[in-house]
Amino acid sequence: MRTRQKQRIMIGVLCSVILGLAVCYAVLNQQLNVNGTGSITSDFSIVFTNIEEINQGQASGNINDFENGILGIHGKTTHDITTLQADVTNDHQIDLNVDMKKPGATGIYEITVENTGKLDGYISDITGLDEANASEPTDIQFTLYNFKENQKIRVGEEKKFILVVSWSEDATTIPQTNKSLTLDLTVTQYSEQEQDRPDIPEPSGKTEYAVGDEVYFDPVKGQRCYSDEAWTLDDKSRTCYKWNVIKTNDASNDSVELLLDHDLPGATAWVSLEDYKAAGGTAEEYGTLGNNKYGPITALKHLKNATDSWNGVVTLTSADNVIKQNASGSTYTIDYNGYKARLISGQEIADIAGANEWTQEDGKFIEGLPTWVYGKMAVNEDKEISDVYEHAIYWTDSADVSSPYFAWGVRYDGLYYGVVNQALSNGVRPIVKIIKSNL
Repeated sequence: MRTRQKQRIMIGVLCSVILGLAVCYAVLNQQLNVNGTGSITSDFSIVFTNIEEINQGQASGNINDFENGILGIHGKTTHDITTLQADVTNDHQIDLNVDMKKPGATGIYEITVENTGKLDGYISDITGLDEANASEPTDIQFTLYNFKENQKIRVGEEKKFILVVSWSEDATTIPQTNKSLTLDLTVTQYSEQEQDRPDIPEPSGKTEYAVGDEVYFDPVKGQRCYSDEAWTLDDKSRTCYKWNVIKTNDASNDSVELLLDHDLPGATAWVSLEDYKAAGGTAEEYGTLGNNKYGPITALKHLKNATDSWNGVVTLTSADNVIKQNASGSTYTIDYNGYKARLISGQEIADIAGANEWTQEDGKFIEGLPTWVYGKMAVNEDKEISDVYEHAIYWTDSADVSSPYFAWGVRYDGLYYGVVNQALSNGVRPIVKIIKSNL
């Protein structure tokens, strides 16, 4: 009798324990869904790792917008500010406290987020700016650059963002000069489908391509990549690039040539005075507008420096050299031997558009030119003014044979455009050759 009674009691206790565990699990599961992680794992860790006061020139190289001043902070340096606190107070929180000395004072900070875990994920958001900017003194404002919501961050990868605090130069009153900011980091894991997919996409298996076909390839890693990992204005640290086929070959040929869908970072002249003189010219010949006698020497140097470390692309040889006319009635040779990329030519642009005729004197809108040839420049495809891209023109390899002062470029609106060849504000858009089996 006592034994049966004990059994009933033990069964009742076990039922209570199981019921309690079920309730706890339900509460915990609900909390996880609210936080957006959806699972429990110690392998998932995306965290703030550093905040550091810097000057503009110290910004990390992958923060192109900051270094080039595109975002409107060109020339700003940290001055007239005392940092009272700049700490990573926990994995998902940063606390900053500053004291500004006078109107016009500026503080610049580099913030690092790192994936220290074993699972890929997203930086969903960094919040706290709106609340801080709405608080007094409102003449002191915080701005976070190079950040967008839901940025992907892979295992071992780090993202760097620039935080600028500024006291308006137009401030007419001197309020409290001290201001604080708390930044909160929200992160989420990849979906199960994303976690399970291979790091490198399966080969396309294609042997024939058409002009304009889209290809995604990472020339830093030298491998295929996914379209949703491609370089964007919001995340220029990515090295997965979108390319378009510019030259096709028949199935028996094992390579294809691709044009990058945006310009390389930095601006360059077609030929500088220094490079022109080094090639054998004189300052008198070069004048104030430049001279196209020796070809795009400076643009080629810029191209080579930017692409020399690329992987997975075919290294060019002397068989890829081209001979072009100049305005002096002679020719120049572009020696591509050892290059990883080359420049586009005027004839290729005409071929893409299906133009019947093209000469090195023509500067005109080429009807039928697709936007992937001239898109992603300082004015967008709709011809609306935009300052988000770095260049309005990128260089070709072709000189204007009617004038020594000009070389040809591709403008933001599809115009094949003559530009003085010493102009320093233009870009370079590379063409690479890749073995088809690597795509």
